Amino acid sequence: MQRSSFVKFWVVFCAVASAAAFSSADVATIGAAKDNTIFQSNPNNSLGAGQAIFAGTNAQSSPRRGLIQFDIAGAIPAGATINSVQLTLYLNSAAGGSGTSPTVRLYRLSNDWGEGTAGSSVNGAAGVGQGFAAGEGDATWNARHFSATTPTLWSTAGGDFSSTDSAALSIAGSTLNAPYTWGSTSGMVADVQSWLNDPSNNFGWLLQSDEGSASTVRGFWTREAARTGQIAFVPQLQVTYTAVPEPVGMMLMLAGSLLGIRRRAR
Repeated sequence: MQRSSFVKFWVVFCAVASAAAFSSADVATIGAAKDNTIFQSNPNNSLGAGQAIFAGTNAQSSPRRGLIQFDIAGAIPAGATINSVQLTLYLNSAAGGSGTSPTVRLYRLSNDWGEGTAGSSVNGAAGVGQGFAAGEGDATWNARHFSATTPTLWSTAGGDFSSTDSAALSIAGSTLNAPYTWGSTSGMVADVQSWLNDPSNNFGWLLQSDEGSASTVRGFWTREAARTGQIAFVPQLQVTYTAVPEPVGMMLMLAGSLLGIRRRAR
């Protein structure tokens, strides 16, 4: 083989090898860093340590909205490209039974909020649908950080979030512990990419179900499900991403290429 032909062959080989070595996607499964529920009819209540996160209306048409956040930067290397995102939640209560199929939407939150310890004394979804008195720092309907003296309020009661949803899913059926998965949508991918690029703006998503009629509320297991051994039902965010090539790896590939050319030229 002539030197020029060999050089061309080696360049193509290295390009293919580099693509194979550095373009493969990785998958991270991330648990919730915090979750909570806020209640319109009980504006000073919270459910940060409860085992259920609610979205939808109760029998009196009063909305409940869920809040959930994941530590993206703690699980995915900086500079990575997000390829796909899926959020899986497990049902633990359903108002109205199997005859209704409300749509639960994810909206990107634009302000920080607190989780707190409200609801820590109760397990499961029964008896927690009104929430519990908020403590210092808890998120409530009016405050993103509750305080009896100087609360930090939402700009708009009920949460500060994008006017456009990032994903939507019809919750058909009422089988408890059944998984429901949102994604992968362009909105979810954009959200997670943004949170990786700028962790200081990662406030998570707000879950909002249909609020135009009564009894649309759906409850899902929270990260506190592990407290009673229900660890299989905790929220999970599955992120597929492509990491930035390591500089050392790229240098080794280049060195190998140059070495091969020199050896052939002798």
